Amino acid sequence: MINHAADLRQLPPTAELLVAGGDDRLTLDAASGRSRYGCQPTPEPDLVALGSATASPISPYAYHAADALRERCALALRSQPALVVYRRALAAVRQRLLAYCGCAGDDSPLPLLAPSGTDLFTLAVNLRQPQCTVMIDGAETGSGVPLALLGPRQGAPYQVAVRHADGSLRDPAKVDADYAAIVDAAAERGQRVLLVLTDVSKTGLIAPSIASVQALRARWPDHLDVMVDACQFRIDPGTVRAYLAQGYMLALTGSKFMTGPTFSGALLLPRAMAASAVDAATSHSNFGLLLRWEAALTEMERYAAVPQAARLRWTTRFADAVADGLARHPALAPLPVPAIDRSALGPAGWDGMQTIFPFTLRGADGRVLDSSEARRVYLELQRPASDGDSAGRYQLGQPVAGGALRLCLSARMIADLHEGRLPDIDLAAPLARLARLI
Repeated sequence: MINHAADLRQLPPTAELLVAGGDDRLTLDAASGRSRYGCQPTPEPDLVALGSATASPISPYAYHAADALRERCALALRSQPALVVYRRALAAVRQRLLAYCGCAGDDSPLPLLAPSGTDLFTLAVNLRQPQCTVMIDGAETGSGVPLALLGPRQGAPYQVAVRHADGSLRDPAKVDADYAAIVDAAAERGQRVLLVLTDVSKTGLIAPSIASVQALRARWPDHLDVMVDACQFRIDPGTVRAYLAQGYMLALTGSKFMTGPTFSGALLLPRAMAASAVDAATSHSNFGLLLRWEAALTEMERYAAVPQAARLRWTTRFADAVADGLARHPALAPLPVPAIDRSALGPAGWDGMQTIFPFTLRGADGRVLDSSEARRVYLELQRPASDGDSAGRYQLGQPVAGGALRLCLSARMIADLHEGRLPDIDLAAPLARLARLI
């Protein structure tokens, strides 16, 4: 007779594993029990998740799926080495990710898994060994990305600003020209260049334009590699395949739009690059990474079951609710976000619509709150009201672009609305509480 209790003790509890196998960004604060991203490793049904551009609390059904996988792995460890159990489960994760992206067959990409989105950039640099790297302003992507892009053959990456200091947009043509000038100068020197195309940034934009990157690649086919930073994963499977068809590397995470736990990254490599890739994720077991991807895939597969028409309808409804809600509060001012343009890749799907809505906070004196002030409001919004107010607890996207907070649509919200778990989109309550806090 199998002693299930003894078998399960071979692995730490699910809540511990979900914050294991990463770095100190997953360490839980002793007082709050939350990570640096403001999340605890167990479900919080009373916290309304509107901040998927940063992170989301794990859902009860995703936690249940991760817990079930832990149980299966623990039972398998009774008779098999840990690395064998881990590799088999990791292979299943990879196949499910490829299935979601519609990638199958002999020419399917190779998915390299890593704990965080930042780690994916290190993988790309180690693989391609660039002598020059150019990327978006670090404020628009992960804070650790510039450091991760340091390589053995180059110094710090060039960073191109896409917004002015006040959050207004730079001319997109000038942004494209800045990228092109850096690439052209390096390629003319005979250097190998890595260009990071960001799709979508923290404030919801694409930079540089896809058409400009295609032109650069055509001009320098032997010198330029392209890595698409799609770590927000706010792209349709058709867009994933279109990028791979261009020969671009593609960085994804399960923790942003897909609302899985933080620290679940995947670098999709075109098959032509796969032969020279080193799969570090299989060299030792990381059951924390495994369980986080299991939770993310649970959300992804729920989202995949939502018809395209329903996705478009709820995405439109969310955008309308944001516009209406912000218009009701003079203290909340939308930050401009350009229309998403992927026409160079082909027809757009649901991902041609905006899903990240940044806005600044203005105090009673008319002054825009800075990042530290906005962060205090952001954190207070997650706590129960202390003044007798019955308003709920809300998680928005962390401050960016000089103090802008973000309202974010997620795959989980769309699936919940479609399945009837959420009756409707309600942004009036969180925005009213936010305005009162300001």
